[in-house]
Amino acid sequence: MIGTIALGLAAGFCAGNGLPYYVMGSTGDAVGPGPFRPSATANVLSGWVLIVAAAVCWHYTDTQAHPLPTYAAAAAGVLLVGLIHARLWRTDPWGRTRERTLPEGRQA
Repeated sequence: MIGTIALGLAAGFCAGNGLPYYVMGSTGDAVGPGPFRPSATANVLSGWVLIVAAAVCWHYTDTQAHPLPTYAAAAAGVLLVGLIHARLWRTDPWGRTRERTLPEGRQA
């Protein structure tokens, strides 16, 4: 049951993390706190990989034997990543814009 809960948490975390990247990238938005270069394509690919990882994790959960703990863990994973995004999404955690800003506010 511990493995099922861990996989449910991982599935929720990956799905909750991948969806914003995928949506932003598919609408052409290149802004995001991802570790890769800022581009819409990188956002789509990052989101897609995370959504696939969520599906793989969910596939291996034993949802039939432990439905309530599995769904609760997935919901907790989505909530956890949502709280992380609420704090970090627009704060530039990798410091890309701070290191490239020129004195007159122009980008290098």
